[in-house]
Amino acid sequence: MNLSRCPVCHSRLHLDALVQDESGRDLLALLAKLDRSAGAALVSYLSLFRSKQRDLANDRALRIANEALALAPLNILVPALVQTVEQLRSKQQAGDFKPLSNHRYLTRVLEGYGHSQAQPEGDILQLPSDMQTENVTRAGRRSAVSAAVMDIKDTDW
Repeated sequence: MNLSRCPVCHSRLHLDALVQDESGRDLLALLAKLDRSAGAALVSYLSLFRSKQRDLANDRALRIANEALALAPLNILVPALVQTVEQLRSKQQAGDFKPLSNHRYLTRVLEGYGHSQAQPEGDILQLPSDMQTENVTRAGRRSAVSAAVMDIKDTDW
């Protein structure tokens, strides 16, 4: 199923290809559950972990996203993500930037907001209780992810 064209390279995006990889599916579902500003800030933050030579693997992107979301409530995390991206993009333009390998920079920005480690809250939805067990079939997980992708919150079509 053709989704659209990439706004950068104009190649076709195939929705079924995006969800073939389990980590890619989980990352897409995670982003779909966030509101627009939180999703955009998180994707921009994830790009800071990518080197010039390689793409960021879906499993690593998913791990980084979950770690970042665990640092603070969304109402505090989103402005901190935006500030982190803006500051590091200016360093990148000056030529003084290496891809991030941890969340220390974001943690420092969060400390500036007067926040330390906390539990996530806000727009991130939990999987249904029947999907949280280890023995859920692959088809069951796939249908939960598909339902989550189709239930995109606060999307202005």
